[in-house]
Amino acid sequence: LTNAHVRKLVEAVETQLAKPGLFDYDTIMQKVVEGCKRVLKDVVGKHVEAVAKESVNSIAASGADFMVQYEVSFMASAAEKTISYPNLDSLGEGHVKFVMENYQLGRKCEGRTRRDLYLWCFDRTCHEITHILQGIAEQKDKHGYAMSAEHDASIGAYSLLWAISKDSRLKALFPPGFAAEVLHKTVSDDLWSSAKWSDDVRKEYLKWRESFGLEPPSDKTCEDNVLVSSFCGRISADYFTQDAKEMALIFERVFKNRKGDVYQVKVEPPKAVCRGIDVLV
Repeated sequence: LTNAHVRKLVEAVETQLAKPGLFDYDTIMQKVVEGCKRVLKDVVGKHVEAVAKESVNSIAASGADFMVQYEVSFMASAAEKTISYPNLDSLGEGHVKFVMENYQLGRKCEGRTRRDLYLWCFDRTCHEITHILQGIAEQKDKHGYAMSAEHDASIGAYSLLWAISKDSRLKALFPPGFAAEVLHKTVSDDLWSSAKWSDDVRKEYLKWRESFGLEPPSDKTCEDNVLVSSFCGRISADYFTQDAKEMALIFERVFKNRKGDVYQVKVEPPKAVCRGIDVLV
């Protein structure tokens, strides 16, 4: 088996992945949401029951170029208790190109971009459901860029993903090794992206992390959607745990005695960090 043979095989797989309609995003995300609700019921209690039963919908393209960066994002509506997501099958080529150029690491091609969106349906959904719960819990983030809310939605996201992968009702969604594959890909991307940060940006990240999200980065950093995404991914990786009790403690910090203005209550961040690196071993 030569490098040329392997390359030909990889390119054939990429071609298959580039075909629209390969993934049923709505069904996948709805199942992930239901798994999150079951896992979090004992952790955050009654708030979970308020999440809408039909809680996902795809984002419609506006046709405006400046909106593309937002239309390829996952977004939660606390009011409607739903999660909106980018379905590349119904969005335009400009959206595919934006994801490829700004988020695609390694070899850039449409097949890999669509594969990455499929993986996002797992880890991004675990992030967005926390945003819905923040609204139900009547938490308020008065910072202009809601960086405390982004911190809190990120810190337990990968741990939640691991937890729902153990749900017996989701066996078809999580065949053996799949959760580890998703986490390996996302954590690898997070560590690679954060390795490119400038010293100043790294200092901003550490201040944000060590304050439990209560000391936001500069407005310049907050205005960069791709950079904020890398902050969220890195903190998800830093606090990743496979231990259900540790995960419960993370979510307890996010929600316990935190109603109204979240900046009014100081929260001690968990001590164990950089656990996401363990996924790569």
